[in-house]
Amino acid sequence: MPLDYKLIGSNIRGRRKELKITQQKMADDLFLSTSLITKLERGVKAVSLDTFCQIAEYLDTNIAVLTADPDDPKVQHNQMIQEIDILLEDLDNRHLRIASQLMKTYASQVQERFSRPDTTDPSPDQPPSR
Repeated sequence: MPLDYKLIGSNIRGRRKELKITQQKMADDLFLSTSLITKLERGVKAVSLDTFCQIAEYLDTNIAVLTADPDDPKVQHNQMIQEIDILLEDLDNRHLRIASQLMKTYASQVQERFSRPDTTDPSPDQPPSR
C-alpha cells in the first residue's frame, strides 16, 4: 500500500498545531526550510526517512502515529488506550487499584448490558406485539 502523503502532512500539521509550534519555529529548530514544512504538510513533498524520524521526534510522537489514518477505528482505539495510560501514570498503587476495580466493574456491566437480548425489541422474524 503506498503512503498517503496528504494524510501524513495533515497529521504533521495537526500535531504541530496541537503543540502550538509555528512552521517557522519547526523549520528553524530542525534546520529545514519553511517552504519544505509547508509542502510536507500539504502532502506535495516527501522527505527522507531520517528527516521524517527527526520530525516525529521533534513533535514528540512516532512515525506510526504520523502515517496512521485518525479515522481508522483501530487507531482511535489505540489513542484512547494511550489517553487512559496517561491519566493513570501518576497514580500511586492505592489509587491504581481503585481505578482498576472501577474499570473492571464498568467493563463487566457494559458486557452484561450488551450481551443479553433486549426483550423490548421484537426479533426481526416476529411482528411487534400489541
